[in-house]
Amino acid sequence: MADFIDAFVIGEAEEVALELLGSFEECKRSKVSKQETLLKLSQIPGVYVPSLYDIIYAQGGSITRIIPAMQDVPPFVIKRIVPILPPHPTHLIVPNIETVHDRLSIEIMRGCTRGCRFCHAGIVNRPVRQRPVSEILQIIEDGLASTGYEEIGLLSLSSSDHTQILELTRAVYEKFHDRRIFVSLPSLRIASFSVELMDELRDLRPGGGFTLAPEAASPRMQAIINKPLDNTVIEETVRMIFEHGWLSLKLYYMIGLPGETLEDVQAIVDAGKRVLAIGRQIRGNRVRVHLSVGNFIPKPHTPFQWYPLNSMDELQTKLDLLKTGVYRTGIKLSYNIPETTLLEAWLSRGDRRLGRVIHRAWQLGAKFDAWGENDNMPFWRQAFTDCGLDPDFYAYRQRAVEETLPWDHIHTGVTKKHLLRELEFSQAGKTSPDCRQQCYACGILNTFGDKRPVSPLVYWGCP
Repeated sequence: MADFIDAFVIGEAEEVALELLGSFEECKRSKVSKQETLLKLSQIPGVYVPSLYDIIYAQGGSITRIIPAMQDVPPFVIKRIVPILPPHPTHLIVPNIETVHDRLSIEIMRGCTRGCRFCHAGIVNRPVRQRPVSEILQIIEDGLASTGYEEIGLLSLSSSDHTQILELTRAVYEKFHDRRIFVSLPSLRIASFSVELMDELRDLRPGGGFTLAPEAASPRMQAIINKPLDNTVIEETVRMIFEHGWLSLKLYYMIGLPGETLEDVQAIVDAGKRVLAIGRQIRGNRVRVHLSVGNFIPKPHTPFQWYPLNSMDELQTKLDLLKTGVYRTGIKLSYNIPETTLLEAWLSRGDRRLGRVIHRAWQLGAKFDAWGENDNMPFWRQAFTDCGLDPDFYAYRQRAVEETLPWDHIHTGVTKKHLLRELEFSQAGKTSPDCRQQCYACGILNTFGDKRPVSPLVYWGCP
């Protein structure tokens, strides 16, 4: 398979895998050259062959054009999708050591309609498709039988947005509670939360903790990222969580978002203190509140893709404010190291020239970068120097909206026009409600409308 590494599937491999492998085997039997093989593979919709695209750079290093290197190569690579989620794997390899997520993980829904402007996954996984309850129950039955797991994870970008989530949790409890199976829904959204769901989860996850993701704490920042949450609603939800017997609550937030001020960061501390006070008022000192804070990285194919990363000093100042704010309050704080964020930003925002940097950093000794005890940053900076590239060009530069971005020839189905409209809404502090209630013509239906199932029993999030 060594010759195969120069071609990549854009989108969902389930749709294209057999076609891709068949074409490759045909080329192998015909003994055609590698170049001819790659050209043939590039004719398959959704297959991207980087070597068949030429990048034209401006004097300052930005990209002016991305053009096919040969006549038959398509100018854009459009992702592939499956109209209906394919059969879920159930006969899994079970590791002989305990892993971080030591459970049977089941994808109950793919995609998201909420439109959070920082979220790469919410854009590239559109449209929303979900599995019916009967199918999920059968996956659980088969998966437990073949693995012996005692915990199930019902996964998606926003599990509480599944239109049958209450029916699903009740059915899981009725069918599996006698087996003492532990069930988790790690992706819950306050806006689609309910007392009924909370009660079901308590039965499915006795003694477990609860996780919510507000992402921003001030109304201004919530509007910017398109995740509006009235503080009164948040506090009522938190109160219900503790009143219904939960003792542990984890809240996800982000810092370094576009337009963020130190007052917005302080709002995260204030929110954590309010949550802790509510919990202790109801359940006493047994309550545990955990703030998990991530650093924002501008991601491709999102409305925030044109923004720069916060500087290391800016991120550290915000982290120091958080650490000082929660000191001796009883609130647990976890966060990402700014240097790790910088490395992730380079890899997330880079063009193909970063390939040389990655290889050189590895030659210099950069390995296991996510392990906190490894200080590999000097290797990476040396690699940029050796390759004649400026790392700040990739991390800290504001992109012009008319600039050609390194991923502009990769089409997710969502148009750049839609992303720019959401960027303008963000800058104006304007929100866009869930697109299941109102279509914003993001481009998904224009691109994949012919794939949309006609059966009313198959759910797509698009209205």
